Amino acid sequence: MRLNSYALANTFALIDLVLHPLFHIWGWIFPSSYEKLMSQFVIGLTLNVQESFSPSFFVSWILEVVIFWSFGYIVAVVYNKLLKNDK
Repeated sequence: MRLNSYALANTFALIDLVLHPLFHIWGWIFPSSYEKLMSQFVIGLTLNVQESFSPSFFVSWILEVVIFWSFGYIVAVVYNKLLKNDK
């Protein structure tokens, strides 16, 4: 079964479009719980959240969405090529 490249790319971008600002809002409203949970993922990580929504945040957010979209598209294209070669 082939993957729809645009559908996977759009899914990746949409996930990042929604989750990225939610994590920032969480760190902004509840920095101690964010720091505590994130330090559980990486042993020895010490965070000091100082969240701000500057213009650079929005530029990097959009850039990250574009990168996620590209990654989803590339994954689907490579998968479809490997699937085609497998038959």
